[in-house]
Amino acid sequence: MDNPYYPSRGKALSLTFEYSGGVLGGNTNYMRPTAEFRFFKPHTKHQNVIAIRFLASHVRGFAGTSVPFYERFFPGGDFDIRGFDFRSMGPISFLTRTVSKLDPETGSTVPAPFDDIVWVGGDTQGIFNLEYRIPIVGRTVTLAPFMDVGNAWVVKKDELTREVVNFDGVLTRETAQFLPGTNSGVRMSTGVEVGVTLPVLNAPFRIILAWNPKRIDQVYNGPTTGLPFALREDKRQFKFTVGKTF
Repeated sequence: MDNPYYPSRGKALSLTFEYSGGVLGGNTNYMRPTAEFRFFKPHTKHQNVIAIRFLASHVRGFAGTSVPFYERFFPGGDFDIRGFDFRSMGPISFLTRTVSKLDPETGSTVPAPFDDIVWVGGDTQGIFNLEYRIPIVGRTVTLAPFMDVGNAWVVKKDELTREVVNFDGVLTRETAQFLPGTNSGVRMSTGVEVGVTLPVLNAPFRIILAWNPKRIDQVYNGPTTGLPFALREDKRQFKFTVGKTF
């Protein structure tokens, strides 16, 4: 008998379309088409299974409004790219902020710029998951080497702008500038997962050991101050979680 959480054969295609605002009212207007394809195929007489999932989605504002920050894409975590922290992936933008600094010569405070970064989320994402599922105890306990590849990207950069007052007191409009490598390419995580279906919770409990060969591990220089700072994602992760990736 198949474990419903770990199907052994078949395929499924899911197409969804989310629409907010417009004729429905409200103060946010956006649309989000999503496509997800899953494929499962037995590989040996012992019912090892090749499992594949591909997910693609795009979100876009309309009627002069941008997509709310919380509706943008932030991959990473136990249900897409397993070796990365939850909602830790996607484009990263430079920001120049202004703080008050004490002038030692005059004793008064003066405005001073400093460089900052912010995770802005993508408007487009793509996720590819590959697993080789090996039953250990029936289909209650499984071992699954895996590979996850994907990222989120900003395609419509004009939706990521902000209005700031410069040092001359003039209101200006800035378009997001991204850290090199964060709005291009993909991240990758690979490793092994042990899944145990819990009858009481009626969900799989998973132990994940992941290694991240495609990650950000780089030193950048702030565009305003020129000061260096490091951005280093984890090389490996060890996690416990409940629920399946796909």
